Amino acid sequence: MAGDDCNVSMNQWQSREAVQKSAEARGWKVSRIKIDDGCYQIRGIDETGQPFKAKIDPATLAVIKMKRKRTDDDHGRERRRSTAPGMIEPPSSPPANGLFNTGESPKVIVR
Repeated sequence: MAGDDCNVSMNQWQSREAVQKSAEARGWKVSRIKIDDGCYQIRGIDETGQPFKAKIDPATLAVIKMKRKRTDDDHGRERRRSTAPGMIEPPSSPPANGLFNTGESPKVIVR
């Protein structure tokens, strides 16, 4: 997206340390700082605990674009792993119904 590119000459760029301090002042926990489309790109956790990705102007350290990832949406891994209400958890051992005489899990042989 051309509107998100930063066209700043390198002599006007602030250091990565300045980017880190600016992010910390906003209450962010930074996991990664990289350069993308001539801008700094930060990945981390915002002040509310949400994962985010932000494009930062390298001269002014202003936020140009920010995306927050929702952890409670239908695409979240946490939601897919949990058991839906009303569903039964699988048993931790085989049932005692005569199918498993030894009480051990069945052995599978693939030929």
